[in-house]
Amino acid sequence: MSDVLARILPPSVQLELETLRDQRDMYRSLLLAEPATLAGFMTQALQTVERIRSSLRTPTRDQAAFRGKIERLLDELTALAEALLGLHLPTVSARVNNALAALREVEARLTATGNDLLPAMVVLEELCSHLTVAADCAAVHVPLASHEPAALDLESSERRAQLRLATALEQMAERFAAEQGKRVGLVTMGLEDIPEEWTGTLFDLLGQLVRNAIEHGIEPVATRAAHTKPAIGTLVIEFIDCGAHGFELNVQDDGGGLDAEGIAAAAVKQGFVAPEAADSLEPSRLVNLIFQPGLSTAAPNGDGRRGQGMCIVRDHVQRLGGRLQFSTKRGQFTRYRITLPPLGGAAAAATGQESHG
Repeated sequence: MSDVLARILPPSVQLELETLRDQRDMYRSLLLAEPATLAGFMTQALQTVERIRSSLRTPTRDQAAFRGKIERLLDELTALAEALLGLHLPTVSARVNNALAALREVEARLTATGNDLLPAMVVLEELCSHLTVAADCAAVHVPLASHEPAALDLESSERRAQLRLATALEQMAERFAAEQGKRVGLVTMGLEDIPEEWTGTLFDLLGQLVRNAIEHGIEPVATRAAHTKPAIGTLVIEFIDCGAHGFELNVQDDGGGLDAEGIAAAAVKQGFVAPEAADSLEPSRLVNLIFQPGLSTAAPNGDGRRGQGMCIVRDHVQRLGGRLQFSTKRGQFTRYRITLPPLGGAAAAATGQESHG
């Protein structure tokens, strides 16, 4: 793209052109690759994608387990980089190198936690998606070894709705970020496990949480830079099938956390609590006010739905018989954890909220 075009075209069009150019380069390199070597690499790549996504979904309870996860991910990427040595696949190589750099940055931190891994998860998911698309394209020209991992078996009729859900959430995140003038990377994991009958309800619920995270949580680029945070904010959505124990839905961003003082000021101004009551409430109780219908910390814009988002989330969780908890740390993150009963289960329709500053 010429410098003149870069100055004239809107950022969204520039991004689309860069994506198309990237796809063109990928197709060209696949066509020029030696067939047998390419087939072997793509088979290995699909297996690597499955293991990376499985590792990312595995919870870590302590520092040693977290370090072990980082080491496993680095081993997977190093093996993939070595397998690439016999091939010229620049779009794949660039993403592998970006993922290695992101993980090594996390590894270098003395007290790294799961929150520090969030930006790297965006890079890893970009690599996994690119490898999956590349393997689909390569399979047209070269035979790949039979490999049907559950995580990649996404085209059955039962799962197409879930694929559309992930795509719709990605488009929604892009639109909200553009409206707010922010940069956001969305990572989705396990959405293929969402029961089909829940797709509509969870799309509405997740749409509210995505909007809330981008509008109120993730900071503008300049603010993030001032706090030595990556320019691109990270938003992670994870759905986990817990078998007989039901399901778990986690939504987490690496933004500025919930502002108890700002929520209190909005609650007082909008008449939800008296000034003296707001002064005496603990921060955790103040933060719980976000679930009050009509309370909004955003500037008025004539939108009649302002202040309804988190109330809608709460109501959906209740209707599904689930439980909602959240934790937040000022300047670092906000995490929502929704536990849902098994399909047809007789769980009580109770919703609880927790806030940990």
